[in-house]
Amino acid sequence: MKQLSFAAVLCFAFFTSFAQSKETIAYRKESEEMRKSVWAWEDPKFKVKDIPQKYANASKIIIAHHTELTADSKSSIAFYGLGFGTKHKQNLTEIVREVVKLNDKNAVTEYSELSFTQFEKRSGFYTSDKSSTYVGVRVIKGDGTVKEINADEIVLTKDAANEKQAKLAIPDLQPGDILDYFFATAQNTTNDFATKVYTLLLFDNAPVLSYSFHSQLGKKFAVEYRSYNGAPELAVKKSAESDIEISVQKNDMPPFETSLWVSATRQLPFIRMNIGQGYKGIGSAAMGMSRPGEIKKIANSQNALEEKSREFSLRYYNGYWMRNGREEYISMEKLAKSKAKQMGIEYKSMSREERAALIYYTARFDWLLRFSIDNLEGKINLPSRRFDGFPFSMFALLKAADLDPAIMVYEDRTGFRMNEAMNGSDLGAIAYLPGTNKFFSLTSVFDIPFVVPGSAEGAKNTKSFTFEHPAMAGPGKVANLTEVAPGPNVATSKSTDNARIEKLQISLTAEKTSLNVKRNTILKGHYKLDEQTKLVVYEDIMDYECKVFKQEELLLDEIANSKSGKKYINEVRNAFAEERKKQKDAFSKEAKDWFEQEVTEMKDYKIENPGIRHNAPDFVYSSNFQLGGLVKKAGNNIIVEIGKIQGTPLVIKEEQKKRALDIYMPFARSIEYHLEIAIPEGYTAEGVAALNSKVQNETGYFITEATSNGQTVSVKIMKHYLNSYEPLQNFEKILAFVNASSEWTNAKLLLKKK
Repeated sequence: MKQLSFAAVLCFAFFTSFAQSKETIAYRKESEEMRKSVWAWEDPKFKVKDIPQKYANASKIIIAHHTELTADSKSSIAFYGLGFGTKHKQNLTEIVREVVKLNDKNAVTEYSELSFTQFEKRSGFYTSDKSSTYVGVRVIKGDGTVKEINADEIVLTKDAANEKQAKLAIPDLQPGDILDYFFATAQNTTNDFATKVYTLLLFDNAPVLSYSFHSQLGKKFAVEYRSYNGAPELAVKKSAESDIEISVQKNDMPPFETSLWVSATRQLPFIRMNIGQGYKGIGSAAMGMSRPGEIKKIANSQNALEEKSREFSLRYYNGYWMRNGREEYISMEKLAKSKAKQMGIEYKSMSREERAALIYYTARFDWLLRFSIDNLEGKINLPSRRFDGFPFSMFALLKAADLDPAIMVYEDRTGFRMNEAMNGSDLGAIAYLPGTNKFFSLTSVFDIPFVVPGSAEGAKNTKSFTFEHPAMAGPGKVANLTEVAPGPNVATSKSTDNARIEKLQISLTAEKTSLNVKRNTILKGHYKLDEQTKLVVYEDIMDYECKVFKQEELLLDEIANSKSGKKYINEVRNAFAEERKKQKDAFSKEAKDWFEQEVTEMKDYKIENPGIRHNAPDFVYSSNFQLGGLVKKAGNNIIVEIGKIQGTPLVIKEEQKKRALDIYMPFARSIEYHLEIAIPEGYTAEGVAALNSKVQNETGYFITEATSNGQTVSVKIMKHYLNSYEPLQNFEKILAFVNASSEWTNAKLLLKKK
């Protein structure tokens, strides 16, 4: 299915009802007018039929891709009911047209449906904004016949009052066809001074014969832009009416392999623009706004850093130093002190890091975990929620406790480099304790202190800020902001820090074709979160934390014994019981997905350690089940396809081997299997020595070690990626151990009848 998301380019979010009859009639009329307009474009690039021989074997070829963006801004007087004011109205239209040659069945499948947001709308007290998307589709057959698809014959996949998602089927597509289609989005907004980030992606996984962009913006708009990774510069000029005209043209773009270990932000060509209404009134400089008609090429990250620091500085002054905000953070330290007393710990005797960790856990418990009947469903599903790291909140908590924290601003290791950021959102932020480099980020209820997210690993050239009340900042200080110099360098985790260790005790009988597996899984570092989210039950997290805090009552007892909780305790018990029932299915699905074989008779499943404390950080769980698909009979003998215990390890495809880019992996990591296979009575194990293998170099290794004592076969399988980044010249070395792992899936253990 081919899907083009305009929300990623110009974020439209509009909410109100859709009056089916009148709106549908109007929409169909507008849609027909839009198609007549677009099909009338006279441009030779849309009529190309001949494909260069060098692309003859490509699955698809983008013959032409063109975007036309127009935006007009004008002022008018509007009556708001309370008085007169100036209303700024924007009319924006974006048309994206693409002509693509479909060479094989994969391409036909990809383009057999087009999905889009047909209609969105929002109404507010002062505004009534609307956005509509129109579609046109034509199929050009090999004999030159042109067939236009009725683009109004859509199927709604989401029919809500505030949004309608739709898909359009393209029937009878065949290899060799040319598809000519467009999406057009028209938007009206009022009083919209928000900056819209618009991105031109000058890469595709298919060859592009012609890529072009043209925009005409009203004179009240302003544009900031930057080209990345070899992308061409914008051609910018002013029209006679002072409109801003922007154009980009690039021909014969080769395909880019983007599916394996690629950082698009750092490696692939694209152009970014900040587009919005200019403003030159009072406070424009402080708000970092461009003047109407201004066209600015961003050459450094100073604006982005100022935006980031301004955000936290204003939150500090307007929130933390205002009475209510500051009291909230002070009260959290008071609560942490009571927790320490409850645990039998003298708060004053704790080190700076220990106090910071206790405050972190107290805030996590009180803000994110504490149960409320008002949101029963949401609380039960709370472990699946994601947060932004709470950099300012973490800073404010530690500041209120006089722990002298700071906020580190850093570049995402696969995102924008520090000197290439255009907006504050391009940069990450995390609270920490200067002098200790102990970091505090809260992105889920499973996070622990002193751990940095993978995006921040290895960060250098960081910027670090702390804040004081303006009265304490002294003369000349701007916005209560103080830069701490220098910012810290962040360590990079090792393959053993992000590990998955499967300890499997395996037994089998001659009568069965499945293995009995007693499993113990240990997950470390960045490998934990996905499985924690799937397997951990909310009640267990709460009870675990209650025990650590040495609270007398566990969660259900606390609710049942409270005055307000008595009336809904049965509802809570029933809800928790339902979640407990689902946990067995979650364990079965997780095992089936990991081993990629049939899993039956799941029992004795248990979370051994939830991995939510820094002094017990590993996520550990166990279970017992039957694993199918690995046992075959060969006369009186048994063959165990032991190599398939890995499931399907990474296989690097032929097209991925034609690599021209450095390697950006998510993080250094390792996967290990520690197998103990009991030899059935009356059998002997043969071929054990053949299970041993070793491929090792500076990028990583795949090693298997197998031994037998006559009763048990022990096999240790180890696959380690030692680094998160590798230069291109090391790709063949990575291939060596990755291929060895893939080939070892054919390994077999013969159990021979005596």
